[in-house]
Amino acid sequence: MAGPRVEVDGGVLEGGGQILRVSTALSCLLGVPLRVQKIRAGRSTPGLRPQHLSGLEMIRDLCDGQLDGAAIGSTEVTFTPGKIRGGTHTADTKTAGCPCPVSSLPHPHRSCV
Repeated sequence: MAGPRVEVDGGVLEGGGQILRVSTALSCLLGVPLRVQKIRAGRSTPGLRPQHLSGLEMIRDLCDGQLDGAAIGSTEVTFTPGKIRGGTHTADTKTAGCPCPVSSLPHPHRSCV
């Protein structure tokens, strides 16, 4: 989808993955292109971890979008959403991490307890 790209500083507040998850999910839902910089800048190992990459790929597939710069360790990604499509979507983080953050991506209004 066309339109001005929203710029997000991923290092604000706690500087973790939550801002990445929420901004990408909202980008998909609203059809607004997005660039996130300084991803997880507040962490001891900044950049995308496997669970973040898996979640981004799931959102990309959910809305037939384009994702650039997404790799383990990347501190900047651009995302251009397409049209949301139905179907079965799966994500494998390939880690022992908590699945709640990844599962919250398509539902930014929900959180795990």
